[in-house]
Amino acid sequence: MSLDERKAPSPVAAVSELESDRALIEFYTDRFDESTRLARPDGRLEFMRTQELLRSVLPPAPARVLDVGGATGVHAAWLAQDGYEVELIDIVPAHVERARELARTLPRGFAATLGDARSLAQEDASCDACLLLGPLYHLVRPEDRARALSEAVRVTRSQGVVVAAAISRFAWPLDSLRHRDEFPERMAAMRAVIETGLHDRERGFTTAYMHRPSELSAELEAAGLLDVSVLGVEGPAWVLLYPEIPEPQAANLLRSAVHAARLCEGDPDMVAVSCHMLARGRTA
Repeated sequence: MSLDERKAPSPVAAVSELESDRALIEFYTDRFDESTRLARPDGRLEFMRTQELLRSVLPPAPARVLDVGGATGVHAAWLAQDGYEVELIDIVPAHVERARELARTLPRGFAATLGDARSLAQEDASCDACLLLGPLYHLVRPEDRARALSEAVRVTRSQGVVVAAAISRFAWPLDSLRHRDEFPERMAAMRAVIETGLHDRERGFTTAYMHRPSELSAELEAAGLLDVSVLGVEGPAWVLLYPEIPEPQAANLLRSAVHAARLCEGDPDMVAVSCHMLARGRTA
């Protein structure tokens, strides 16, 4: 999804938790089709690398995986085919319905239920791994992110794995390069996002929080997770991909982009160059 701005800069509104949730549900129900995002040329790099990184850190199948904020099931689907027992949780009813429809078409399905990352219905230590591949950047309040991480730790067994995705603090200006935006008119708004991490939904994307790598690591550690590491997902070449790139060119570029991402993924000086970061921690 483009983080492009089409309106004048405005501060993030101090809205209630309920209003924020309603705005998020409205965005993904009426304004944006999440089910197609990772199929586009510019989204396939994120998908391929997320899949690669998850396979490297998850316990072996048939472990039980809770996919919190799993949207329409793009990751739950392949995890189920890999042999995992997967339950998807999402706050958007339309996402849950699409995920259930997808699950019914697969040789090996998965469960999909409505829920909130901040207050999971699952029992303590009921899964081997918990994924938060969207909630942390939709929860702009630190206390909400802390609640979501605390819940992920609670439902994960001892020595299990929690994996959380975040958007880089520098994603918007980097995204603007591939859309050939003129920087001068948006510099002030970009600087505000870099300083605060807060992205206003009036700028074209839903209200979001964007992390620095050290901040993301600190949030997982504060939740009690051990051996925390933060990796860059897409690497530096994601800025060369855009939705309208011709398919032969996209395929060639993707091959090189994946290699570049692998080369840079754990370098602390390069992690934030990726659009997305993936943090992994172990429960005590």
